[in-house]
Amino acid sequence: MSLNSVTGISPQNLATINETKKSNVETENFKQILDNAMQNGDDKELKEACVEFESYFLNMMFKSMKKTVVSSGGIFEKSNAQKMFEEMLDEELTKKMANTGGIGLADMMYKQMSRQNNAIDINA
Repeated sequence: MSLNSVTGISPQNLATINETKKSNVETENFKQILDNAMQNGDDKELKEACVEFESYFLNMMFKSMKKTVVSSGGIFEKSNAQKMFEEMLDEELTKKMANTGGIGLADMMYKQMSRQNNAIDINA
């Protein structure tokens, strides 16, 4: 009898649970970085937070797009190590994309948030 049959958690459900936890941690980290940047009025930190968010957004897009691709499976099924490597590669690619301009989301967010931050400073 396997442990999975005892707990009722399949490997797919476990992967979904882990992905949700990772997503929640990344969201909380972004919120914390953004709050610190807004409170300190640090433009550099705000820009970094916006770039990090764009990287996270692009990574989610990549994951969603990959789910739509039908894989033929080939001769060999992908191992967990290969799946992990591909996820890490996608993460690094999206970081690089966001740092080099990406789709422009970080710039738009930065402009909007810096305006809001300046408006708050003026009224204070």
